[in-house]
Amino acid sequence: MSRLIIALLLFTISYPLLLFAHPEGTGEHVIQAYRIEGEPPQIDGVLDDVVWQQSEPRSGFIQLEPARGTGATDDTEFRIAYDVHNLYVAFRCYDAEPNKIVNRMTRRGDVYASDVISFFIDPHHDHRTGYKFATNPGGVQSDNYRYEDTQRDSNWKGIWWVESKIDELGWSAEFKIPFSNFRFTDKPTQIWGFDVERVNRRKSEVTVWKQLTQAGVVTRMSDLGHIVGIQGIETGKNFEITPYALGGAARTTDADIARQLGTGLDVQYSLTSALKANLTVNPDFAQVEADQLEINLTRFPTRFPEKRPFFVEGNSFFETPYDLMFSRRIGSRGNILWGGKLTGKVGNYSLGVLGNQTGEFTFSQAASSEKEAAWFSAIRVKRDILKRSNVGILLVNKEQPGSDSWEHSRVGGIDMNLALGKTYHLTGQYAGSFHPGEDRDNAAYTVNFAQRNYLWSSNIGFERVAPHFEINQTGFLRKERDRGWQRVYMRGSYSPHWGNHQFFSGITARLSQSLYTPRYFSEWQERNPKLSLSSEFDEDLLRWSIGGDVGMDFREILLDDINAYYTRSREVELTEVFTADRYGFEFDTNATYPIAIGIAMDFADYFNFRRQQAGKQRSITLQSTLRPQSNFSVELDSSYAQSLDLEGAIDGRFFVSSLRATYLFTRESFLRMFAQAGTERPLSAEIHQHYLLSILFGWEYSPKSHLFAAYNETWADIPVGIGLNRELALENRVVVVKVTYLYNL
Repeated sequence: MSRLIIALLLFTISYPLLLFAHPEGTGEHVIQAYRIEGEPPQIDGVLDDVVWQQSEPRSGFIQLEPARGTGATDDTEFRIAYDVHNLYVAFRCYDAEPNKIVNRMTRRGDVYASDVISFFIDPHHDHRTGYKFATNPGGVQSDNYRYEDTQRDSNWKGIWWVESKIDELGWSAEFKIPFSNFRFTDKPTQIWGFDVERVNRRKSEVTVWKQLTQAGVVTRMSDLGHIVGIQGIETGKNFEITPYALGGAARTTDADIARQLGTGLDVQYSLTSALKANLTVNPDFAQVEADQLEINLTRFPTRFPEKRPFFVEGNSFFETPYDLMFSRRIGSRGNILWGGKLTGKVGNYSLGVLGNQTGEFTFSQAASSEKEAAWFSAIRVKRDILKRSNVGILLVNKEQPGSDSWEHSRVGGIDMNLALGKTYHLTGQYAGSFHPGEDRDNAAYTVNFAQRNYLWSSNIGFERVAPHFEINQTGFLRKERDRGWQRVYMRGSYSPHWGNHQFFSGITARLSQSLYTPRYFSEWQERNPKLSLSSEFDEDLLRWSIGGDVGMDFREILLDDINAYYTRSREVELTEVFTADRYGFEFDTNATYPIAIGIAMDFADYFNFRRQQAGKQRSITLQSTLRPQSNFSVELDSSYAQSLDLEGAIDGRFFVSSLRATYLFTRESFLRMFAQAGTERPLSAEIHQHYLLSILFGWEYSPKSHLFAAYNETWADIPVGIGLNRELALENRVVVVKVTYLYNL
């Protein structure tokens, strides 16, 4: 009954809002797009084309940082033109000292150690979704997809061209972006949202054409200016076919060298200008870099980000407050045989449909395999309401054959995201999980109310996760089986400016209670027969925590930012009820210098789940980047941690380190070396080691067409003989060459 009441409450709140729509006014910041009837501009970064002489300019930029609301110290001018299939945007970035412009040659997406010009565009004109395109004085590309007004999907990659030039006036940039990248309506005359942002790195100055709202420095798609006059455009080629061919050799610990030959296919078809379908057959991700190890002293696994191209694009369509669909679960224990995906918008509805089959390709029914055979599917529908709000539903399913019948793991939920005024948000979700034999006390819900402007931010929320709510077959949730929680939490922060610097301060508080089932206690006793419950433990005990943090963001000096924090909490576990302290600090130097360093130190009381008792931990993390020249970078990240008992004796040591060196021959070709080492000694007599080496050459010889040559090997310790003896052994060694080619039809 309680679940029904919560679902009805969410629907009751949301339904009246369906009667409202966002306004279509254009406001004062409007630019007329120039229709190209003759030759389009040559994309070379030099603004001497006739098109740019005939199109109207816009300028008059104002500062977001550091002197909010004042004019730019060096102004920016831009123009917009288009033809049937492409959008053209030109920028003149004035700079009184062009010899001091910060410029780096980096890989695509990594432009922010340089000066940057970027623009935001909302082709669907729904005031909540859109795209960001950016470049630096070296012509490096960066792009992402925007949704939920302020959220970003940095995994989105479009096909477009840009060139930049530094001259005596500063620097300039020319963009050519095919309309096939966008999702837009079928109206004969288009009105699109548009705004520009420029970063002058050496001055730490951020300037914009239009956006200056109470929401802070995060660009909001609902507050853009407008492009008008676009008409008679077409998306162009709607069918993309990308086959790949792969060849190589592999060796594992218990097998000799074996040849690897393979092929597969990716297909993308634009059903409409706003709806795209994707299909993949036998995908291979040989070029994807391994996960970067982290020291993890908790009972829960680390959540690594998705990196596989088929899944990263459009993943944002399936995001909800609870991570019900975590695409890393797909193919984690079996090869992906094929998959399909449909994402986009139809009117006021955002749609996402996903299906994947995992297992192993076999040519005989008698063949056996240890690969998991499973069917993953997800359906997402979201309805736009008001100007920046929406309600939605998400259903995710995993089916796999069991001994007698098909086993299933199903989750589903209804969610809302309500923008109330300019700076207030109310978000929430009600979700349930369904597994064989556990379809009771299996729901979770969360409600969060937040306010944010450029000085103040605050939020308060409530959450309840039932003990039988389990989503880790298809999603991701840091939760023990048969144990849940309910909690209320709040945070407030204040970030005023102090000259060219910005001060940060915040306070966080939480009050929570764990929820248990009888099976949780019985299984715990079976695992720990020599332990007993603490005399202070009670199922109804409340946990609490309160903490604060302060920091400073510096500009135009060597030190970039510094932050310190302290938290005090009461922790409730079966064998321990104790008060814990956690404190630490971190600082980073200015990333525009040839050498940049970040250091973080952390000290905390914590519960050691290996020993089932309270303990202490301390850690230090070093992150450093060396740029001996513009096109060459070396990144070294290292972490060391110790766990201690309450008497201060060390009972565990953990170390991870990674080295990444990248050399760019051109913007389209690179050589990267990635090495990683990890050792841990969780108990006094155990030592575990893991090493990885990866070398990758990549060349994008035409848009979305690549040549990759990769070498990978991993080593780990294995048991030897009896006792705790272990020795280092090769796990696998792989050499592979992969070629992909994009056919546009």
